[in-house]
Parts: sequence; C-alpha cells; structure tokens
Amino acid sequence: MMRRAKSPRSNTNINRRGRIASLSAVELENEWLKVRILPEVGAKIYDLIWKPSGKNILWHNPRIVPQSFPIESEFDNYWCGGWDDAFPTCDECMFHGQRYPSLGELRSLRWNVDSASRVGSDAVAQLSAFGPISPVKATKTVTVEGHSPVIRMHSRITNLGPARVDFLWGTHPAVTITEHTILRIPAKHGIAAQCNQPGWGEAGQRYDWPILEGTAGRVEMNKVQGIDANLCFGHYAVDLEDGWYAVEDTSSGEGFLLKFPLDQCPCLWLWLNYGGWRGLHHVILEPWTSMPVNLEQACEQKTNRSLKPGEEFSVEISATVYHQPETWKDALERLQ
Repeated sequence: MMRRAKSPRSNTNINRRGRIASLSAVELENEWLKVRILPEVGAKIYDLIWKPSGKNILWHNPRIVPQSFPIESEFDNYWCGGWDDAFPTCDECMFHGQRYPSLGELRSLRWNVDSASRVGSDAVAQLSAFGPISPVKATKTVTVEGHSPVIRMHSRITNLGPARVDFLWGTHPAVTITEHTILRIPAKHGIAAQCNQPGWGEAGQRYDWPILEGTAGRVEMNKVQGIDANLCFGHYAVDLEDGWYAVEDTSSGEGFLLKFPLDQCPCLWLWLNYGGWRGLHHVILEPWTSMPVNLEQACEQKTNRSLKPGEEFSVEISATVYHQPETWKDALERLQ
C-alpha cells in the first residue's frame, strides 16, 4: 500500500527558474511526484511525473511544443497537452456580443507567479491573472504535499465588475493511455454528444454507463481503444454517485485518481480520442460546473453559474497516483 511508503520527513523542492522549450516553468517536487507549471500559457500543469517509474501521467502532443499564443488563436492548433483549466466556457461561443474562444479566456494568458515556496512540509505555488474579457481575477494555488503523493489545485474566480458574470468552469487534464487502460467512473448514465464516425450513438442518446448501443455496434465506454480504432467520442457522464474518477493501466496496475466536489461539479465531459481526432491518442475526463459545456447554450437552458459583483467562486481539485498492490480505493482514501 502507498501508505506504507510515507516518509517521516519532507523531501519537497521548489524551483522557480525551470525551463520547458522557450517558456519559464515553476517546478514543485516531493519524493513521488514532480510537477511543472507553465505560467506563460494559462498556468497549465504541463508535467505530472510519477518518479518511481519516471512515467508522465499527463499526455503531451508529439507535434506541438509548449509556446505562447494570442487569446484569439484556435486553441487546438497550439495545444501541447498537459492539464488546463477552462473559464467561462469550454466550446467557443458568442455571448452578450463577445466572442469567447474554446476553453475560454484564461488558457493562453501569462499568469503572474505570486509566490512559490515551502509552506510547512508542502511545496506551494500561487499564480494569478485578470480576465481580458470578463472583469474577473483568477487565482490558482498548486500544492504538492510533503508526505504523500498528492497534488491539490485550488482555483478562485472573483467578480471585480459592477454586473453579474455568467460562467462555466471546468478542468481539463489530458492523460496518457494504452490499450490496457480502463476508466473507473462512478456514473449511472452517459449521454452521447459527438463522434467522428456515424453509428456510435446519436447526439443526445442517454445510456446506462458504460454500455453504449449504436447502429455500428455495442461498445464498453469504460475501456480504452487503440489508436487504430480511428474513433473520437465526446460524451457526458452524469448521475455521478461520487466526485472522483480513475484512469488505470491494468497491465501495470498504475493509476491516476482525481477527486472533485460533486456539489460544484456534478458532471464529467469525456473526450475520448482513439486516433479519430488529428491522429492522436489520449483521454480527457473533465469535471464541469454544468452541462452543456457551451456558455451560450448553458445560459439558454439556465444551467450556468453566476457571480454577483464582488462574489467569488472557489473550487479544490485533488489528485494522486497509485500502483499495485495499492488500489483505487486506497488512493481515494488518501484524498479524503
């Protein structure tokens, strides 16, 4: 069990002068995890390395290196992988006369590194940015715990303006997969939204998770497919029984478990790419404050969140890595 490996002393390290490609990086590290954050690209977490095996849990785009890009740019054409956050929308949309790019207005900004230091036994970095479109201040605090393989991310959005701010919020970790990967999601139902090939579920089709029946056949949505499948699914996982999921490699017994507050993020957007989108292979399981993940559509359906002037939205996401003989249950207990 991982708990047997806890160190009585803190081995956390902080490096504010790291580099990845042409960009600066803030590095946080303990005995088990190495985390690298890119302040110049939306404060994304680019690396989450499980040090015992050297495996990077986060997927990297093999064709795109980390680089800065303008807010108006198409996110997908600059997306290098890693773990991004989204505000105030996932899908590109027009809302109240403003064009919001895909994944929102904060994902390409240069964030300020307010602090990066040891707090007790933990390594902690705090970053902040102001919204160029919405009158908000965003703060992100990333903590690597000193005595366990745990990363915590606390995000805060504050409305600085004189009027209500409508928004969605989600987090977007792209995870490395193999053909032996399974998705452990405590959902009762799935909802099909899109697929690059016909017959694999109709848009809006609701099904009992994880079995999807379509004209092209029956598929177990919790089992990852190889890149040769040439499929890409965009689905929702809903009616969640608890606020967590795990991405586990059954061949190695290694898994990534993410925990989120179910009352704040009641659904998951599942981007399951098995070669069907740009010939790439990864999964992204995203906790969201509501669905659909398009701000314009969410406001039409009255499912969005809102902030009054001076009001604050605050959410904490935690994650860990586990390995046999530890199970996802042990990993979840570690995050309680």
